[in-house]
Amino acid sequence: MRVLTVSNLYPPHALGGYEMSCADVMGRFSARGHDVHVLTTTTRLDGIDDAAPGQAITVERALDWYWQDHSIRRPGRWRARQLDGTNRRRLRQTIDRVRPDVVSVWAMGGMSLGLLDTIRDVAVPSVWMVCDEWPIYGPKLDAWAAARGRAAPEPGAATICWVSGYIRDRVRDVVGWQPAHQTVTGSGIDPQDFPVRPAADRPWRWRLLCVGRVEPRKGFTTAVEALARLPQQATLRIAGPDDGAHAADLHRIAVELGVGDRLTIAPVPRDQLAAVYTDADAVLFTSGWKEPFGLVPIEAMACATPVVAAPTGGAVEFLDDGINCLAVPPKDTDAVVAALVRLADDAPLRNRLVEGGQATASTYTVDRLADLLERWHLAAAARFADGEPA
Repeated sequence: MRVLTVSNLYPPHALGGYEMSCADVMGRFSARGHDVHVLTTTTRLDGIDDAAPGQAITVERALDWYWQDHSIRRPGRWRARQLDGTNRRRLRQTIDRVRPDVVSVWAMGGMSLGLLDTIRDVAVPSVWMVCDEWPIYGPKLDAWAAARGRAAPEPGAATICWVSGYIRDRVRDVVGWQPAHQTVTGSGIDPQDFPVRPAADRPWRWRLLCVGRVEPRKGFTTAVEALARLPQQATLRIAGPDDGAHAADLHRIAVELGVGDRLTIAPVPRDQLAAVYTDADAVLFTSGWKEPFGLVPIEAMACATPVVAAPTGGAVEFLDDGINCLAVPPKDTDAVVAALVRLADDAPLRNRLVEGGQATASTYTVDRLADLLERWHLAAAARFADGEPA
């Protein structure tokens, strides 16, 4: 099948797991013989080159959006209308040129939601992979939609693949969507980047790790506060890109708490991240908001590293206290400290959590996700002539 993929970001220019999952799935589609064309924004991150020419997937960076330098842009009504119209024209030209059998819609936060109207107008089957709450917040970020007081476009005949039951229920409750075809897919890690490692006895060294975009919602402040109440040898590494200001806030808090020299914050290339997980004694998933899914715990589980997690949102659907993690309430420093002390003193517990985590990581892979999404894209392209996939 010919697939046209639309997303606000696409690797190597990426900030989070949403766009990485998109690239993982599209890479597998291409490897299986499907013709994949990606249409994304012109955003390019400093110091990162575009993918090498000659790759099997064509990536066209031609759309504009309401985001720049980690901030939402608020253009005037006339400029917003121009931006929306230009984006819709570019999408229509791409559809006419590529002639896709199906359009695969991914991250739409900050995008012109009129793009979805264009897809509907040309009557090409579409699959929307909804991995966060963009149907709720998207109309507020889309300056043209906001100026007209417009809600998110109705899916109509589009097929919706929800990343979690939490996101499905949240969007349906707020927006009222009732898609004709829908399923919950979960997400998954790439076994090439995070192969499930055999468990091995490791001495506890108080090396703690957080992974993710450095922004307030991730709850890294709780991890820094916990660090200040742990033994002197404890260190905390936060691996992820900064949102522009929060890393400085975390460093300031660490200095005020007397642990400035025990905290490091820096992004890590994806191909080095597994080694960073493996080097840690425990990964802290201290998210202070309801994560749509949350791949960080699964990546840690694949690397045989115990997880202390605050299960919220979609993460509740795979985190199991005492089985593959130690669960703590969100923003609860006392609970994080107690969980880490418990792990430090109980090697058999660490081994049990690693074993349970490996079973979880073996289940949630991008290969499984690609298999599932391939079936749903093929079914949508055929307009469900043979019904929905099992």
